[in-house]
Amino acid sequence: MDPRLVSIIGWIQDVVGPERKAVVPVSGGSDSALCFWLCEQALPGRTSAAYIGDKLPHCAWFEAIGRVELLPIIAGHGEPDTLRWAATISHAHKLRARLIGSRNRTEDILGTYSLPSRVVSYLPLAGLWKSDVMDLCEIIGVPEDIRESSRKADPDCGRPVEMAQIPFATVDRFLQVRIGERPQSDLDVLGDDQLTYLDGIYQRNGYKAKLPLRGPRC
Repeated sequence: MDPRLVSIIGWIQDVVGPERKAVVPVSGGSDSALCFWLCEQALPGRTSAAYIGDKLPHCAWFEAIGRVELLPIIAGHGEPDTLRWAATISHAHKLRARLIGSRNRTEDILGTYSLPSRVVSYLPLAGLWKSDVMDLCEIIGVPEDIRESSRKADPDCGRPVEMAQIPFATVDRFLQVRIGERPQSDLDVLGDDQLTYLDGIYQRNGYKAKLPLRGPRC
């Protein structure tokens, strides 16, 4: 097994513990597919996937990995993402389970995750770039149609058309330069429009890296 998979599986076992259950919110895409697979490997029989709605994309593959629960959409006023996370955390609370998110390192540093998604307890993929996620999905046998869905625009998941048009490796390279893991010259592969677009997102979401902010002791 790939050592990255072994490392994350061991980490999940350590942080969740020997008895607690885990709930993984899934969307039908590559990140949640990898996260669910990892959690089921680490916590066999104690992991379930949760999807808000009645038609989980690629449901057969997820059901082959483990238990999948379809949760009803909350009716009422409010931002859809907030309502989805409210339903998911309520479900995990009823099961006395840890809520495990599938945010990867690319999303974490670029800040393209929603504020409601911060309710999760653990982020197993937070050390993996999106290009690593895609690589590991192929290794564990995630179907091509699930992997391809991650390359398509999906504004509800923080992937507008402009972002979907930039290869994962290019976005990762941009962020690696910004955090000092690559030399500035590595940005030469980006066009001016791409660089301006990614810089705008990076600067706009920079405040998320500092959350929660704490006031001074008085």
